[in-house]
Amino acid sequence: MNWKQAARKTSRRGITMLEMVIASSMLALVLTSISVVMRSGRGAWEAHEADFTRIQAAHATVRHLVRNVRQADEVVAISAPSDNSGSISLLMQDGNTYVWDHDSGGNQVLFGVTSATNLLAPDITGLRFEAFEADGVTPTTVDVQCLRIEVTYNLPIANNPQRTVGSWAWVRTW
Repeated sequence: MNWKQAARKTSRRGITMLEMVIASSMLALVLTSISVVMRSGRGAWEAHEADFTRIQAAHATVRHLVRNVRQADEVVAISAPSDNSGSISLLMQDGNTYVWDHDSGGNQVLFGVTSATNLLAPDITGLRFEAFEADGVTPTTVDVQCLRIEVTYNLPIANNPQRTVGSWAWVRTW
């Protein structure tokens, strides 16, 4: 082996500075692209999760109200149907008065025995009640037998952000 062949073998053992710069630049580009994709994916996940939480809070509020209206003896007090920040009081079979009230300042629904002091659901922008007689058509404020419950909430990133979920509930002890 002569000195030219030996020089060729030694020159091929390492990498040049130019190859290092190119490899580092390519690695930086790939890592930057991955971090951008991960950040946008995380943002989309968080937005979806926030929307899902608001939807679940609204549905849980309606289910909670319907279940308790069905178990109530009578409706003691109810807000006007035009009141988007409504409240209702129900006399239960055990003699307790359950109260639900919408706090428009905090956008939340409160619940409690005798007074609404406990948080039931956050991010609720409206709570409405309509009271009807037993036929489900005639509006009334006394001897309420049927209720229409509507819960309103907002999805911040939607094109049409305001959504409403509702249900009918019958007072079963009449």
